[in-house]
Amino acid sequence: MLIDNEKKLKFDDTFKFSCSKELKCFNKCCMNLTLMLMPYDIVRLKNALGLTSSEFLEKYTTWHIGAATGLPVVVVKQVDGACPFVTSEGCSVYKDRPSSCRLYPLVRIKKTDEEYYHMVYEDFCEGHNQNVEWTVRDWIVSQGAEIYNKMNDIFSELVLGIYTSGKKLNGEEIAEFYTACYDVDSLRDLADEFGCRRKEDDVEQMLEGIELMKKKHLY
Repeated sequence: MLIDNEKKLKFDDTFKFSCSKELKCFNKCCMNLTLMLMPYDIVRLKNALGLTSSEFLEKYTTWHIGAATGLPVVVVKQVDGACPFVTSEGCSVYKDRPSSCRLYPLVRIKKTDEEYYHMVYEDFCEGHNQNVEWTVRDWIVSQGAEIYNKMNDIFSELVLGIYTSGKKLNGEEIAEFYTACYDVDSLRDLADEFGCRRKEDDVEQMLEGIELMKKKHLY
């Protein structure tokens, strides 16, 4: 994989890309990948699959401590070197696919005063050779990525805040962070213990957990 870090694409910049089952490379981007999940990705996926967040996390993911942030990072477990949701017909959870899958072949960079995108190139990918032109803005809208970007920014603000503060969470705090941010159903069950509000809506409960971590570690 090659990420063109030299070229910053803004919303009105254009690129050419198209993917379909007719291309020989179809599904190859779903193989041998490290697919990190954000909290909103997990909410969408676990509901699409009819699972609780705990069931989803146990069955489909693993997690580790990020080397830079010292915080839990959740990634999808590969099955025989492939995403567990890929089929010969494509993505089985396409409507609720994760944000990084939606944006592909773009990588989003969001800073305090700037947002831009880099292009991802892979040797096998024929999508860049298709004569279909997009603006970055139109691609984001067509892929339903707007709400994902919004939710990811809220979580990233928490992660960046803890990272830049230099604070290192201990084992108990890491476990609490994992539950508060990634395991929405467990957070709802433990709301009184955590000292947060219990919400019926999963997204609202997710946001409640993120805000709880901000109050505890940033404010």
